Amino acid sequence: MKSTLLARFTAWSFATVLASAPMARAQSSYTLIDIGALTGGNTIVKKINLNGEVVGNSGKIYGVHTRAFIRRASSLINLGTLPGGDYSSASDINHNTTVVGDSNTSTGIRAFQWTPTGGMQDLGTLPGDKDSRAFGINDSGQVVGYSSGPHGITAFLWSSSTGMTSLGTLPGGRNSEAFDLNNPGSVVGVSTNSSGEKHAFLWASSSGMQDLGVLGGDTMSEAHRINNQGSVIGSSTGPNRTHAFLWTAGTGMQDLGTLGGGFSDALDQNNKGEVVGTSTAGNGARAFHWSSSTGMQDLNSLIPANSGVVLTTAIGINNNGRIVAIGVKTTDRSGPVDSDDTHLHAGPTHGFILLPQ
Repeated sequence: MKSTLLARFTAWSFATVLASAPMARAQSSYTLIDIGALTGGNTIVKKINLNGEVVGNSGKIYGVHTRAFIRRASSLINLGTLPGGDYSSASDINHNTTVVGDSNTSTGIRAFQWTPTGGMQDLGTLPGDKDSRAFGINDSGQVVGYSSGPHGITAFLWSSSTGMTSLGTLPGGRNSEAFDLNNPGSVVGVSTNSSGEKHAFLWASSSGMQDLGVLGGDTMSEAHRINNQGSVIGSSTGPNRTHAFLWTAGTGMQDLGTLGGGFSDALDQNNKGEVVGTSTAGNGARAFHWSSSTGMQDLNSLIPANSGVVLTTAIGINNNGRIVAIGVKTTDRSGPVDSDDTHLHAGPTHGFILLPQ
């Protein structure tokens, strides 16, 4: 079982560039900022913290020279790589400006932690493993991700005091990955079960790993984020569909629907219960914003009509409602998107910040 999030972000960015864009819209709700790129690159944004600092990766069109970055004071800072590496990607940032992600080395791929004063630190692996990746960090500096080796892939929890510890799997499962944790220390991710199916899980130190189940009729699920109130978002998959979900202890798993197609995936939420992600519509993949009061909205209908941008995936949202998203630029929003826009940008994939009006 390979990591789903990192590969999926890249796939969404490049696989949707032939989609067309909606035209009719109400007055815009967000202003749009293109954050640019490191030298010669596409930009994939991953997370935005309460301070408005953004992390992700940027590299050339075909994936070479990809480096993790942090955007501070309107500038993208290259975080470099671990010793011997030529690739890095940042996945999350907490409110203390500590960044986590992964970088290759001369021998494999390792989870890292980066701070402005300490630079990039290798977080190691579980005993006997060779590789690791980090996907989430909370404000206490606890980190989650997975470690892999000859015996499979296992979710981990890392802290500076305990190092890396295994979270195990669901009963009978062989593999697990942890994608996020909240400030109280609850962890979410995906694990195989005794039937070999992948199910979303919620882990807590007091109760261990809990299977969150699936939407009715589905067979697989993944949990991507958990907020400080304990609500969980992710996706549930059946024979002919994948739908975003919101799970709470009181209501269980709720289907968030789609923008009109058969696919949606919830990728982040804030402590106010706002959710962002991606969904197919009649004109291809589109970034969405969801709240209990508005339901699922196409973010392309909430940005300026003359932006010349198609947002395909919304990946992060902070507690101020600022959103980070992936999109492409086009000179004709009513027609197919021109994927060869190197005259406008260093690559076809752009990272954007959406500022609420």
